Amino acid sequence: MTINADQKGRLAEEKARLFLENKGYKTAFHRYKTPYGEIDFLMTKEKTLIAVEVKYRNGPVSNAAASITLYQKQRIQNALLHFLQGQPSYAVEYPFIQFDVVLLCSSKAIVHIPNAWQIEGEFL
Repeated sequence: MTINADQKGRLAEEKARLFLENKGYKTAFHRYKTPYGEIDFLMTKEKTLIAVEVKYRNGPVSNAAASITLYQKQRIQNALLHFLQGQPSYAVEYPFIQFDVVLLCSSKAIVHIPNAWQIEGEFL
C-alpha cells in the first residue's frame, strides 16, 4: 500500500507533534487556517506562543530545510498576527512569540530548530 503526499504530510505532522510534546510543548491548534495561509501547529510552552512549520521531504534533511522560503516565513508571520488579532487573550497569556521548524526526511531523522527565524519584513 502506498501513501500519497497528503498522507505523508499528516504522518510527519503527527511525528512532529509527539516529538514537541515530549519536549514540553502543548498543542493549542493544529492546521490553523487564516486568509494568509495555514500554520501547521500553534503550540505553547511557558509564556511563549510558538508557530511551528513542519516540513517532510524525501532524501536528506537539507531538502526539507531548503523548502522554507522567505515568502513562507512571511505568510506564517501574517497568519500568526491574524490569529493574535482574533484571539487577543493569547497575546496576554503568552507575551512572547517564536517560530520553530521541524524537519523530517525519509531517513526518519527529526530535526527541531527552535526560534528558527525572527520576524522579517512587514506584517500583512
